[in-house]
Amino acid sequence: MSTVDTSYVDSLKWNNKTTTTSTTETSSDKALGQEDFFALLTTQLAAQDPTNPTSNDEMISQMTNFTMAEGITELGTKFDSFTSQFAEFLENTQASQTSNKALQASSMVGQTVLVESNEVPLFQFDEESYGMSGQLMMENGMNDIRIEVKDSSGKVVNTIEVGAVSEGPAGFYWDGMDKDGNQMSAGVYTLNATGIDATTGKRADISVGAYTSVNSVSFGSGNSLSLNLAGLGSVTMDDILEVAS
Repeated sequence: MSTVDTSYVDSLKWNNKTTTTSTTETSSDKALGQEDFFALLTTQLAAQDPTNPTSNDEMISQMTNFTMAEGITELGTKFDSFTSQFAEFLENTQASQTSNKALQASSMVGQTVLVESNEVPLFQFDEESYGMSGQLMMENGMNDIRIEVKDSSGKVVNTIEVGAVSEGPAGFYWDGMDKDGNQMSAGVYTLNATGIDATTGKRADISVGAYTSVNSVSFGSGNSLSLNLAGLGSVTMDDILEVAS
């Protein structure tokens, strides 16, 4: 009877002594590669019982399982590489967008902008000149439009009569005079605008937009940007409805 040299197979077995004494051996050194698989397959063929050989289906199954395992490992490596590259791309894209927003926001310092707000600042331009400007933010026409101007205490100091507007939006201006002709001081006033809807005939509220200037730009946490508006405080870039020319 012929004998089979199984020394190679024995050499592939982990030795308890070597695994406990060698702590620097990596997991990749212990993994079986393609050459090891085919060596095992060759040894298996040489050692099989000639009267009861391994079936072709079993051998094909073993080769298929090994090929699938190797393919999955390779796919995982490629996916990790793709994930790393994609994360780097997103980081670079976000940094670029932040830089563009910062440049755009910085260029708006000193510009007059429009934001939706029923609190509108009255500015003093010189010793005798005061002014407030804004926009009635409506789409359709309205009749008998009125804007009540209230001071910080909630008192109505004047009512701006706008009248009929065929379509929106519509601008308005207030010189800062109260209903008795007295000059009001510069500051923030609350506006309540209403008008009669031309289609329903009912009085309805109208959203108000305020024109003011951009004093500075602030950079917050997470690269967030905010614009500091005169009289109104901090808003985001998304709050800006219009940049006046």
